[in-house]
Amino acid sequence: MTLLFFCILQVQAAWSETRPLVTDVLPSGVPLPAPAPAFEPPLEDPNAELLGDAYGVRPWLRHYGVHLNIQDVEELWGLAAGGLHPGPTYDGITAVTLQIETDPLFGWQNGLLNVSALQIRGRSFTGERLQALNSVSGYDVGRSTRLFEIWYGQGFLSNSLDLRVGSIDLDTEFLVSSSASFFLNASFGWPLSTSSNLYSGGPSWPFSAVGGRVKWSPASPFVLMGAVTNDNPTHGPFYSDIAATQRDPSGTSFSTAGGALFMGEAQYQLDMAPRRASGKEAGLPGTWKIGGLYDTGHFPDQRYGSHRVPLASPESSGTPLYHRGNWLAYAVVDQMIWRDSRDARKTINIFMRATTSDTVRNIFAHEIQAGVTFDGMIRGHRDDTIGVAWGTSFYTTSAEAHARDAIRFGTSTTGQLRQEHHVEITYQAAMTPWLILQPDFQYFRNVGGTSLSSETGRPVRDGFVLGLNMTTTL
Repeated sequence: MTLLFFCILQVQAAWSETRPLVTDVLPSGVPLPAPAPAFEPPLEDPNAELLGDAYGVRPWLRHYGVHLNIQDVEELWGLAAGGLHPGPTYDGITAVTLQIETDPLFGWQNGLLNVSALQIRGRSFTGERLQALNSVSGYDVGRSTRLFEIWYGQGFLSNSLDLRVGSIDLDTEFLVSSSASFFLNASFGWPLSTSSNLYSGGPSWPFSAVGGRVKWSPASPFVLMGAVTNDNPTHGPFYSDIAATQRDPSGTSFSTAGGALFMGEAQYQLDMAPRRASGKEAGLPGTWKIGGLYDTGHFPDQRYGSHRVPLASPESSGTPLYHRGNWLAYAVVDQMIWRDSRDARKTINIFMRATTSDTVRNIFAHEIQAGVTFDGMIRGHRDDTIGVAWGTSFYTTSAEAHARDAIRFGTSTTGQLRQEHHVEITYQAAMTPWLILQPDFQYFRNVGGTSLSSETGRPVRDGFVLGLNMTTTL
């Protein structure tokens, strides 16, 4: 073991921890690379940032291995029909990311220190006007000014292995679909099945958790990843009337209480079309993934209380029966299915993602999402993208039984459970290299996943939502 460690230290100079894309700090609605794990981040281009070289400050910082990125997102949402309260709502965030290569400043080769922070503002459109299970936007979260991630990464073994330790966000690398992340609905980033079934939604935007991640590419088509983090980033109970962002408003609790969350993923890169020898056609790249997670924490039974009496019964204590451990498995497909032979920037990409999980501890047993994006199809707008996507979640048998119990005992306020479906149609327009406008339409069927509103006691009509996202890279 000592000899192996010594060998690793000798070869680590061959490669440094790869700097993540600056868009990784945002949960959705950003341009992403083709679906291939071998993607190399583009060279820094001052024309892609509003402030450019910032009067020479950025080149001076880069000389010392320091990279500063600022992104600002402004969103307007309007409920055109259905839901609870038609009308408009605003939300927005400013994200700052500082990346420091350790070699120029400290002489430690091939290391990277990454720190990011968020200023989140506005109101919750989904909670206040729509009352849907799936948030219309990844930015539709509680107000806060908070630390997002702080981690140190180190590269080893000639571009085949890298490690990260610190407070990390898992949904930038695990369970993610590059094509799905183009859409604004939050479930196309970190799905409803994880955000509802884990404590505080797990280590996902805008939360991170103490832990480590290893990424290894044993051969060029394969990538293997594993992570171990704390399972409860805000150190709160599973059920709480206090929003997670209020329990840890600064993002600096660095909780180590609760259980451990283990996550693993295997990726396979393939090309559905042989590349031409001339290199004029870049093929049809795709990334296929399988993975899963296991949480060692304690999770509430969805039907029975601590005395094994149905929770809906008037005789119940109201305290759920807790079980040790929880799991989820998933599969993700990102695939380019067409590319114009005369213009390689014209492409059609599809994605599919499915999850399955425990049926006793969780609200949702299965989740399915699928969509298609069309890149560069509009003449004169080669950087624009059009997308259509759909998703739905299936309740567990325990959650359905609890709803039937509540109707039988007369304690139900929401009626029967129904699958909520959401459809999104969106258009991303690259106005300049640093400014993106994204008008968006979303339709929700069976809003809230129930037959009655918990707020009004009346049926909730299907929701029709219009939105506009503006993302500026400063």
